[in-house]
Amino acid sequence: MGEGKRAYRLFNRSTRSKFIKKDRMGVASTIGTIMALMVFLTIISMFTNTYIPIWMKENERDHMDEVLGQFGELKGKVDVLIVNAQTTQRPTINMFQPINLGSDSVPVFTSATAGFLHLKPSGTYDTGVSVDFWYNYSGTKQHIVIDGGGCLEYYAPNRYFVQQWYGYENGALIIYQKEGMAVRASPSIVLALNPDNTVNVQFDQVDLIGDNETVAGIGMAGVNIDLYSHESQSYMLSDPTGTHSEGTLVLKFTTRYLDALWSYINTTMLTAGLVKGVENDYTTSSKLVRAEARPVYELTLTVFDVNEFTHNRAHVKLDLEQ
Repeated sequence: MGEGKRAYRLFNRSTRSKFIKKDRMGVASTIGTIMALMVFLTIISMFTNTYIPIWMKENERDHMDEVLGQFGELKGKVDVLIVNAQTTQRPTINMFQPINLGSDSVPVFTSATAGFLHLKPSGTYDTGVSVDFWYNYSGTKQHIVIDGGGCLEYYAPNRYFVQQWYGYENGALIIYQKEGMAVRASPSIVLALNPDNTVNVQFDQVDLIGDNETVAGIGMAGVNIDLYSHESQSYMLSDPTGTHSEGTLVLKFTTRYLDALWSYINTTMLTAGLVKGVENDYTTSSKLVRAEARPVYELTLTVFDVNEFTHNRAHVKLDLEQ
């Protein structure tokens, strides 16, 4: 009976021992595979957490430098069109400026960073310029108020490099980020102090016209530039009564780039030898127009004792394409 029972056993002690040994070999292989996977995942983690952010930061920084250069080219093309119009006395052919919206990606690991290009024509609430003065024409006093302005703005919501805005506004190229802002290409405000302490002023006003529109993505966008008209006028300013041969010139700028524009104006005035103050040559003031993430301000520049004011005004039509 005992032998019969032993005959029905599937494994004897020796056979079980062999299977246990095989199981131990399987456990070692599994542990080795897991260790190899852990090493591989560690390397990938180090690559994605350290090298990829550095790589993408370089891509976004290079892209911002590229966009800055393209905005500089756009400003240069507008200036060329204006100079040609001054020379030929008629509008010239239109131009085209490409703008690269997105930065490069790291294949497989990260996607490209998209960008936004906004056209805010004259009359938009957060950008504009107003020129206000009196002058005496053949014994008749005239009050002149000229409104215009407009802004072409690029926004890059960078994920690794600092987020930045580039704005072409009032003929100036301005860069903005949360840490501060600066004028990279200045507008045209020229002042000359006369021997009798009067001031001659020249201001080139660039009014952007077109549709209020936005294009976004990672590809290439384009800006069609067409100079519709250009005019230049010189005025001998007076006070509101028309009795004095010098007058007051008031320039009001509506902008999101307050600090950059304020710094430029004060530097320009100082270079021309003008002294700031109510009893002196000029004053500047600002007020908040709208409190937003990027506030909108109105900056007022008042220049006293202005003798001759030369006002150059261009109407530039921009169209965005993608």
